[in-house]
Amino acid sequence: MAGPSQLTARAASSPTVLRLAAPEVHALQELVFRRYPYAEWATFGRFGWRDTPHGLVLSLAALDPPGAGDLDEHVGHVAIAEPYSLRVALTAETHPLAVGVIHSHPRDYAPRPSPIDDDMDRYYAGYLDGFTRGRPYVSLIFAVVEDELAVSGRVFWKGKWVVVDRVVIERNPVRAWVGGARPLPRAPSPERTARLAAAFGDEAASRLRESTVAVIGAGGTGSAAIEVLARAGVGRLIIVDPDVLEESNLERIHGSVPGHAANRVPKVVLARDHVRAIDSHIDVQAYIGSLPQREVLDAVVTANVLLGCTDQQHSRLAVADVAIRYLVPSLDCGVLLEGGAGKITGQIAQILRVLPADPCPWCREMIVPQRVAQELMSETERARRRLAADAACARGEEPDPYWQDQPQLNTVGYHTTMVGAMIAGYAIGWLTGRFDPPFARLQMNLVAPLLDVTDVDVSAGRDCVCRRIRGWADQGVADALITPPSHWPAVRPV
Repeated sequence: MAGPSQLTARAASSPTVLRLAAPEVHALQELVFRRYPYAEWATFGRFGWRDTPHGLVLSLAALDPPGAGDLDEHVGHVAIAEPYSLRVALTAETHPLAVGVIHSHPRDYAPRPSPIDDDMDRYYAGYLDGFTRGRPYVSLIFAVVEDELAVSGRVFWKGKWVVVDRVVIERNPVRAWVGGARPLPRAPSPERTARLAAAFGDEAASRLRESTVAVIGAGGTGSAAIEVLARAGVGRLIIVDPDVLEESNLERIHGSVPGHAANRVPKVVLARDHVRAIDSHIDVQAYIGSLPQREVLDAVVTANVLLGCTDQQHSRLAVADVAIRYLVPSLDCGVLLEGGAGKITGQIAQILRVLPADPCPWCREMIVPQRVAQELMSETERARRRLAADAACARGEEPDPYWQDQPQLNTVGYHTTMVGAMIAGYAIGWLTGRFDPPFARLQMNLVAPLLDVTDVDVSAGRDCVCRRIRGWADQGVADALITPPSHWPAVRPV
């Protein structure tokens, strides 16, 4: 079982990432560990994928489990009956997803491909190509080694075999056994994160150093989240924002000084430099742009966790789309001040959990289509609509068909800092595997008795598109929750 592999698979020039969501992982483990601890079992799976400049990103979308007689119960290894193979192959002609085999190795056997596995993969890579022309073939091995989940994989893609370099399982930190080899011991955490290591453990601190967090929006909440993550020792940060710093931003953006506003420094440049000043070992990728622009999406789908910090409805949809189609666990936040007669009556904070199986913002009735349309308009179109609305008012007509003024969401620094720090903390809980956000959609009022905390949890709409595209990656683009308008400026990495 653990003998040397005959089939050559090598690391690609860019990493191959495998992403799995909790519902599929749970079902998968129940399936492939059915005969544990001594005998193997298997299933076919369907995968979405995105081919990016940073590498191939795969997402497990669904399982095609075996039925009675589909696998040979009388042998310890995996032996798949031809009718099962044919059924899966014919079904693949009805959907656009990649297909692969997922099987187990016995307990405490490394997930290293055996000669039998080589023969199986060589056969299915050729066999399935006749039904899935141009799609990857995926082969995964699951095992439990020393009471920990061990996963390895290889992919036949564009005429060659490549190994899976990273495995990202929703809220369950796991390290890939690249090529079936045991991961190297984690490096000790640096002294600068000693307090975090003392609280959560050395392993948790090391997991943070191996993790990637994408932050959409580097303003009030985003800059606070970025600072918390940098000081905690997260290894890689992807920061996205289209705007430059203005003087009114100085009250709430961490790391900013008047010179940044005077020079109209891009917010992502400020955030990048601030992170590097905190910890020069953190890999920072900064983009002047917006999600879901192509270059931004290419980077974000490699993250372990995504944080939405813009408080814009189109961005909230984009964050949810990435969570659902590409299986990136996400948190989105917003703040709002309310008041009247010279008094502040509400200081509202909201944090939205968006896991791949969670209902999307449309299901949660959080989206106003007219507001999304206005957010996505070009400045020329905005001006035209406003003029038309003014003309309608002058005629005594209702201006709403042309334009509806959306109140600006007020923010102040202590408010945005609190919420940004909170979502960064919950991200740290996911990355370390130590705790979960105990809510689906948290709302609180800082000036209400007992903070007036509410968890607004709803079920997904039965017919909502978000139920159909989980894990579909690029193959679900026709049903994407949002697409970028053509007038947005081109993305600029900095």
